[in-house]
Amino acid sequence: MAFNTNIMTSTEVKSLAVDDLAFDQTYFDNYIITSQRKYVRSVLGKDFYNEILTQIEGNTLTTDNSTLLESFIKPMLAHYIVYECYSKVHTQLTNQGAMSNDTEFTDQTKSFEYSQSRDFYMNKADFWRKDMVTYIDEVKDNNSTKYPLFNECADTPQVNKKGLIFYS
Repeated sequence: MAFNTNIMTSTEVKSLAVDDLAFDQTYFDNYIITSQRKYVRSVLGKDFYNEILTQIEGNTLTTDNSTLLESFIKPMLAHYIVYECYSKVHTQLTNQGAMSNDTEFTDQTKSFEYSQSRDFYMNKADFWRKDMVTYIDEVKDNNSTKYPLFNECADTPQVNKKGLIFYS
């Protein structure tokens, strides 16, 4: 069943969103499915999301969906995944409590720096999401038969980044 199909691998997440060659990409493995369900399904809509998963699982991606996947969905999802697992990378839960990851050669970031760094990934993912929606809308304007299931598009969850939220 395509329901549990990963849109991308942890290797792809690392190559698209993390510059550190020594970073252990296995941190991402437990966040791929939850991130794609939380962020990608909400913007694509249930039917279009399921179509893409089914095509990935069956190795039958259409040219249009392949372009969308490689050019927009994977870069967007990679940044959402890093955002979601950032706290886990920063802090490990042990039988002695929450422990900050630290080595003898690095300094731990301060609270504001941590928050700002994590928000970078959310902002980058949101950029890719908006760019993808713009791309789909432009393609549909030129050819109304393209991406027919995208009409379920919903807004992604609002994340409060410790500031004011303005509604229009």
